[in-house]
Amino acid sequence: MTITETQFLTTDQLAERYGLSPSTIKSWRHRNYGPEYYELPFVAFGTPKIRYQLHKVLAWEEANQITPIKPF
Repeated sequence: MTITETQFLTTDQLAERYGLSPSTIKSWRHRNYGPEYYELPFVAFGTPKIRYQLHKVLAWEEANQITPIKPF
């Protein structure tokens, strides 16, 4: 696996990448829009449960011709 296949972003990190609010990213999830994500079954209180695999985020951006505001 490469680094991009093992890194993850939270909702807040994804929102920052696109210059959007976290609530916009959450809205995307409810509308089945945006990069594929998964939900962690058990996390400590205050720890984000939603994760986006970086390689899937990059693939989604490429497929939808999206250029992030804050690239890595």
